[in-house]
Amino acid sequence: MITTKNTKLLVSMPKSLSDEVTEFAKELNQNKSALVSQALEFYFDHLDLQIAKKRSLEKNETISLKDMRKLSKS
Repeated sequence: MITTKNTKLLVSMPKSLSDEVTEFAKELNQNKSALVSQALEFYFDHLDLQIAKKRSLEKNETISLKDMRKLSKS
């Protein structure tokens, strides 16, 4: 079992969005905090993918395996 330490975060959002969170939480039988946390995790995963795609298109210097091994021994 993995335990995580939770922290409180106060956020402001439009009432319409808050109402949607409330409705989805009721429909899914979850508390609003859990729902917002899951939504943020999903969104951050999406952002990670966008950043990875962007970086893969950038021209970056290639490092040889030999040089990489030297760096890892430092």
